[in-house]
Order: sequence, then structure tokens, then C-alpha cells
Amino acid sequence: MDTWGMGDTGRLIANSYLWMVGVTTPVSGVVITAFVAIMSGTMPDLMSFVWFSGLFLVATLFLALAGAVLSVPFTYLLGRALRRVPARAVHSAAHSVLAGLLAAGAASLAAAMWLHTAVPPLSILIAVAAGAAAAIATWRQLRPAPAVVVVATGDSLDDEPERVDAQRSV
Repeated sequence: MDTWGMGDTGRLIANSYLWMVGVTTPVSGVVITAFVAIMSGTMPDLMSFVWFSGLFLVATLFLALAGAVLSVPFTYLLGRALRRVPARAVHSAAHSVLAGLLAAGAASLAAAMWLHTAVPPLSILIAVAAGAAAAIATWRQLRPAPAVVVVATGDSLDDEPERVDAQRSV
């Protein structure tokens, strides 16, 4: 990756946000509910499970959006710092750690403001969800473009060659 611009930053943050809201946060909500049920020794009824998971998702929608906006300069600077590193795994790990740290800090701050106490397990779970979303989005964004092979389809050399995806069988 030789260049990194604001377009790359915006695309990565938007994809991370979508992965977080659509996949990693709902999974985290289920994990939190299951953890609470296991620790308390009682299984919650279906409505309390749905209510808590929905409330957790709605709260995360807004907090993750604020976090996405606040992460723009950090993500841009990290992308610029890593622009000469070709390894996708390094980019994914670095952006995952950055997202996790920012999410843990924001979750701790939000819990301290609203609940007047720190809730480390909640902050850790939100950090894991944000880190996983950033890792998935970075890995997918930096995947190499599929190779394109030019195949002549006609008998004459004057015919226009057809462009075929190299991963697809001809």
C-alpha cells in the first residue's frame, strides 16, 4: 500500500462501523446476556433478552457513530504510518488495536459519566467488538484486486479481446 488518503480512511471507518453495528455488536449483546445468565445462575426470559440486546444495539449505534467520527485523525495517521508496510495482517492488527483502545476508552468514559462507576467487562467487550470490526474491515479493504486475463475469443486478431476474471473458470 503506497498511498493512504482521506478516502481510504473514510471507507475503512464506514466499513468498520457497518461491521460493528451489523455483526460484532449483536454477537456481543448475545455474549453479554449469556454471561450474565451464567453468572447469575438463571436464564433470562425471551423478552428481557430481546430488550437488553436491542437496548445494547441502539446505544452502540450512537456511541459507535461518535467513536467513528472521533477516530478519523487517528485512523488517518495510522494509515499514513503503515503505507509502506505491504503485509495485510500488520494493517489489520494495527487498526484492530487502535479501534479497541479507542472503544475501551470511550466505553469507560461513557460508563463513568452515566453510571458513575467503571464497568471493565463491558468496556472490554465493546473494545473486542470494535477491534474485530476494524480487523474485518481492514482485511477486506486491503485484499488484492483479482487478476484479469485477456482472452481472444474470435478467429481474427481484429476482434476485441474479452476480459475474464482469472479466478473464474473459462
